[in-house]
Amino acid sequence: MANTTSNRADQSNAPASDEPKYRFNLAKWIIIFVFSVTGFIGVVAIVMATVFYNEKSFGSVKDILGILLPVLSAWAGAVIAFYFGRENFESGTKSSAALVKQLTSEEKLKSILIKDVMINVAKAVTFTLDKPEKDIKLKSDLIDAKLEKENKERLPILDPQGRIKYMAHRSLFDKFIVQETAKGKNPVDLTLQDMLNDDKFKDVLTGSFKTLPETSNLAEAKTLMDKIKICSDVFATEDGTVNSKVLGWVTNIIVGEQSRV
Repeated sequence: MANTTSNRADQSNAPASDEPKYRFNLAKWIIIFVFSVTGFIGVVAIVMATVFYNEKSFGSVKDILGILLPVLSAWAGAVIAFYFGRENFESGTKSSAALVKQLTSEEKLKSILIKDVMINVAKAVTFTLDKPEKDIKLKSDLIDAKLEKENKERLPILDPQGRIKYMAHRSLFDKFIVQETAKGKNPVDLTLQDMLNDDKFKDVLTGSFKTLPETSNLAEAKTLMDKIKICSDVFATEDGTVNSKVLGWVTNIIVGEQSRV
């Protein structure tokens, strides 16, 4: 067992292969050789044509150039095409793979109905507005009695008919309490109505969720979440609107988990 571990460690510490470096150097020197020889032949041809010019020598030089230059050009072209073509191919392959993965993820979400993965509201931790918001204490009624007791981070707040009224996250409560405590207020006395009196927090409580029919798919839920920055919950209701009873809901976490391929 110790030998096996040692072998693995030796393998992990082994130097990387020199093949890429060798191929790069080979390509570099081939290109240098090709351009050097081409330049040399060109100079010789000019000298020959200038100093020893006659029809026969000129024809010979032209024939030699006609034979050698295509061969040298083919070498250089093959090397350049190999390296630059391979990089373009690898880049294209990565882009195609990313696109396929994205399409596959989208298709997967389209195939999953909200009702099949939603949190059943009958079994979830929720709060029903059985008294006015001004009488609902943030700390004792919502945080301690619901979130702390059940170890939850999200709390749907429903009206007596079971319709979604507000959606609150523990982080939102904490942020508001810190803000008001800094103003000298007692956290124990803060109410839900106090939060609603602050437009910034009211917008989140009332605008951080959307509704859909339970027969909608997760792709539709994700589209709603993507359109609205603060939206991370989509509720399934009887008729798909905010005016009907909640059946369940999906969170941005559920959508993210289900989108994995």
